[in-house]
Amino acid sequence: MSDRIPCINPRCRRTAARDKFPDSKEIICGKCFRALPLAFRQEHRHCWREINKWEKRILRAADPLKAQRMRAICNRWDERLNAGWVEMRKAIMQPEKPVGLDSFLEEMRL
Repeated sequence: MSDRIPCINPRCRRTAARDKFPDSKEIICGKCFRALPLAFRQEHRHCWREINKWEKRILRAADPLKAQRMRAICNRWDERLNAGWVEMRKAIMQPEKPVGLDSFLEEMRL
């Protein structure tokens, strides 16, 4: 097993150290993340802020029932983050083709 984790963009050759992200199988490098549409980036950051907020609240909760409800909320944010990750991966793997010579040639089957 390699000691590096590759970026999810197949055209990008950047990697990250596995010891820095021990539970991760894939990462997105900063350059590829900044190349994503603004809506993706904002949604991703919003989900992480909410997850961090709810995890802090869970740690401070004294009532186990309240902590359980907060954990359910945190899990929903985690699911939303994972769904966004899938969308990001789709956007990177299948970028929209710009209108231009390449798409024209493809339509003409040249």
